[in-house]
Amino acid sequence: MSNLILESVTKVFGEGSSKYVALENINFKAESGQLILVVGPSGSGKTTFLTIAGGLQTPTEGDVKINDSTIKSLSKKQQTKLRLEKIGFVLQSYNLVPFLTVEEQFKLVDKLKKQNLTEQKMHELLSDLGLLELLKKYPNQLSGGQKQRVAIARALYTDPDYILADEPTAALDTDRSMKVIELLRDLAHKRNKIIIVVTHDLRLKNTADKVYQIIDGKMQMIN
Repeated sequence: MSNLILESVTKVFGEGSSKYVALENINFKAESGQLILVVGPSGSGKTTFLTIAGGLQTPTEGDVKINDSTIKSLSKKQQTKLRLEKIGFVLQSYNLVPFLTVEEQFKLVDKLKKQNLTEQKMHELLSDLGLLELLKKYPNQLSGGQKQRVAIARALYTDPDYILADEPTAALDTDRSMKVIELLRDLAHKRNKIIIVVTHDLRLKNTADKVYQIIDGKMQMIN
């Protein structure tokens, strides 16, 4: 069983008069087959939590464990391999390559990692996200919501054990937001994945297995 554990994690930026505590003594655990929401207002520490959980940042204090391996004990090469093979990120900035079409975004992933979704499963995913008619378009031809859906599809394409999503429904209308979060929930349950979504969108609360709240860098479970 896959698991993600944060033990007494604190993240501090700056020092002296400019010191800022982004996360304070966070204890968190997620296991396979769960969709977990982390809610909170802007600036509460949600994105910092997500990037530390995915090994993109290191905590000032405490440990992050993935599959019982402490991330900071791994070499840089091992950490990169872990993120590439085990973790799918959906970030607010989309991170789409501007000179590649939607279809080519996925072909680029194929060059970095083998054993991605089959053609049939990819077709189903693109259909669910309403992207089949956009495959030949470039990022600058897409709306914000369309770019977000492409970013979600690209993260899911590698079939990762963990999916970490930063405000994945921010640019979507209510109907599409619910469809995306239901897709993520089904993936967690049916394919035994850990999916963590940080969001300020309280419309999504009833879809999750667990809901945590972060306010001023402090976390507590609320559902």
